[in-house]
Amino acid sequence: MNESDDPIVAMEWLLDRFEDDDDVAYAEVGAVSQSKTDLVVTEDGPRDELAFDETGVWCRVFTDGAADYRYTTSLDEEALTDVADRAVRGGAFLAQADPARFDQITTHRAVHGGWAADRIDDVSLETKRSILEDGLAATADGLDITRQWVNYTDAHVDETAATTTGSTVRTTLDRASAMFTLSVRDGPTVRRHIGSTRGVAFLDDLTDAFENAADDARALSAADTVDAPTGETTVTLSPRAAGQLFAFVSRYLEADTCEMGLSPFDVGDELGSESLSVADTVKAGSWAARGYDAELRPTTPVQLVENGTVTRLLHNTATAAEADVFPAGNAVHSLGFGEAPRIHARHLEVDPGDTTSAALRDGADVLVERFDEPWLRDEFERVQRSGVMPASALYARDIERKVDDDRPDRGCADLPVAEAYRLRDGERDGRIEGVSLAYDPATLRGVTAVGDARGTVTGVDGKHKSQIPYAVTAPGLRLQATLRSDE
Repeated sequence: MNESDDPIVAMEWLLDRFEDDDDVAYAEVGAVSQSKTDLVVTEDGPRDELAFDETGVWCRVFTDGAADYRYTTSLDEEALTDVADRAVRGGAFLAQADPARFDQITTHRAVHGGWAADRIDDVSLETKRSILEDGLAATADGLDITRQWVNYTDAHVDETAATTTGSTVRTTLDRASAMFTLSVRDGPTVRRHIGSTRGVAFLDDLTDAFENAADDARALSAADTVDAPTGETTVTLSPRAAGQLFAFVSRYLEADTCEMGLSPFDVGDELGSESLSVADTVKAGSWAARGYDAELRPTTPVQLVENGTVTRLLHNTATAAEADVFPAGNAVHSLGFGEAPRIHARHLEVDPGDTTSAALRDGADVLVERFDEPWLRDEFERVQRSGVMPASALYARDIERKVDDDRPDRGCADLPVAEAYRLRDGERDGRIEGVSLAYDPATLRGVTAVGDARGTVTGVDGKHKSQIPYAVTAPGLRLQATLRSDE
């Protein structure tokens, strides 16, 4: 290969390399061109800002039935040779007990132009900075702020991916997000993540998002801190808090998580009350939406839970072949392509009920507006979720694990309450702190009402070192649950 900074040339070179290697059963290779912006703005003004272009190639290579994943921004022949050799050796090194099956028959040839009407990289860094500064300034009114911070990032991505079995897909993605933190003196800390793949349209949403977060901070600051109830409690979750809970629960519906013995659920099990139905969808413009996944499969909806019963798990092509189901595009790319794709939900849609927000609060003791990150009670689960895993999902079967009966905390977690109120007669009566909602596999069976209004929450989930985008559109809930003191 001649020296070139063209990622498509590098992609084709890698494909030829893998096709000529008798040790390689199958490979996927992607060529990526990105125009990226990273901004950090605080109450004191801009702190870090960077606009840059990046080209690279990623590959997932099956050798001896196992897969290895690599990404590089060095496109010269020497670097690509090293990447290819390492990928082949990495797959063989795993010595996977059950070889993964992959799709050798279906060929995809498609172009997906994304959901952005206008490219996010057509807006200058200066304009983006100004929007963030104006938004932060507007939120300061009436608040004694000790810290105000927004991490903004966006990327316009052009990607061409191909496989050694003849599939070729071209996609375009305009993904942008902002993580906003606002801390009030002697008061709460409010955090919000907002993300979109709608391109320039995302910038129009930022000011309203900042103002809404500031309104929440004002309401929390104005409320006196009161003692939180503990033990069995009637709890109302806002759509945001419910969305966070469903995002957490969906991790137990990933096929590789089940293979590792971490999930308390399987198809046919009761996950929650009959009023709960959950689908994993591909919502146009959603933060987690893409037309094709990392395996070049078209992304299609999956009904995960119907009337409280688990009807389907989340699969990639290998686990879908084992389960004799059709893959729906759930091999989700990690943000930035630097880590392996993982089986994950994209945009969860939880069906609404018919209970108004006021009726949800009626008779409840606590209103939870937002949770912090869950804390897993099972040490084995904590270690496995945070550790590095190969890019072959079926390797999960080979992990030496304890017998499930010896792990009573499997599938259990404490969800720290970050923003919440004590309720009396359906009205807010003081802010509560220092408690967590105790989740176990029976918690969602305690749902007694589902709201008629829904909201969307976005975020990033860490899975085996990969950073996976997710979104959830969910209604509020009322449920019987246990609250525990954090002391």
